Amino acid sequence: MYIKKVLRYSSVYCLAGIISLLFSLPVITGPPPPILDSPSYLLMDPDTGEIIYGRNIHEIRAPASTTKIMTALLAIELGNPDDLVTISWNADSEGGSSLGIKEGEKIPLADLTYAMLVRSGNDSAIAVAEHIGGSVSGFSGLMNQRAEELSMRDTFFNNPNGMPDNLHLSTAFDLALLARQALTHPEIRDWVATREVHFERFGDREDVTFESTNHLLEQFPLCNGIKTGYTNDAGFCLVASATYRDKTLIAVLLGCERNTQWQQAIELFDYGFSLYDPDYEAFRALSEIGSVF
Repeated sequence: MYIKKVLRYSSVYCLAGIISLLFSLPVITGPPPPILDSPSYLLMDPDTGEIIYGRNIHEIRAPASTTKIMTALLAIELGNPDDLVTISWNADSEGGSSLGIKEGEKIPLADLTYAMLVRSGNDSAIAVAEHIGGSVSGFSGLMNQRAEELSMRDTFFNNPNGMPDNLHLSTAFDLALLARQALTHPEIRDWVATREVHFERFGDREDVTFESTNHLLEQFPLCNGIKTGYTNDAGFCLVASATYRDKTLIAVLLGCERNTQWQQAIELFDYGFSLYDPDYEAFRALSEIGSVF
């Protein structure tokens, strides 16, 4: 009798142990997330605002030219696209990436904003800022007011183009919030998806073409935006969007090493889309051999 009781209790304890072990095992719900080198990154579902995956998403960093997403947003929300913007000496003399605009030229606000997003002209950002805000400092105030409205709590803008400034800071999370809002505007969606834009006339020049700084548009066919950035302090930055079967995702990477941002963004998008659609991996495999697109 004693032996039977011992065996019975032993079986119960053994079964309980197995059940406990099963519940302690990780639940596999999809592919493993990528391991990335970027010090700060995230993947967002803009439909819900959910952060699918990320690292140091609230770490405060220099945003470089991803700043121009806010500049473009305010140009759309506060400006008249047909307004002629008179280029100032201040805009003409701005350093860094340039559209080559000259003092005294008059360029429609829509054209100036479009070219700014595609080619990342620091000079055009100054021109937009002065036109909308009256001055760079006045426009910076509008930028910070809009950032507050978008709950970008760890962001402070001190210029419209992201040129180095110790007070000009943001986070991957805040930039995703900004991109989410910017993509609600059809004009911005169209502009940031452009690999190359041609103007019959741009200021005093004729037949002007600007190529996009966003090489992800070429490397990843699902990509449809948004904005690149680089300074020595910020490293290489990217706010990107991609759409697969009517599902759009936003990826933000800050502080990358040169040319690593593109592949890291692709890995984020591959991970995100595979969570939404089990057939995505097969789709990507076909895309690699040219069977789709």
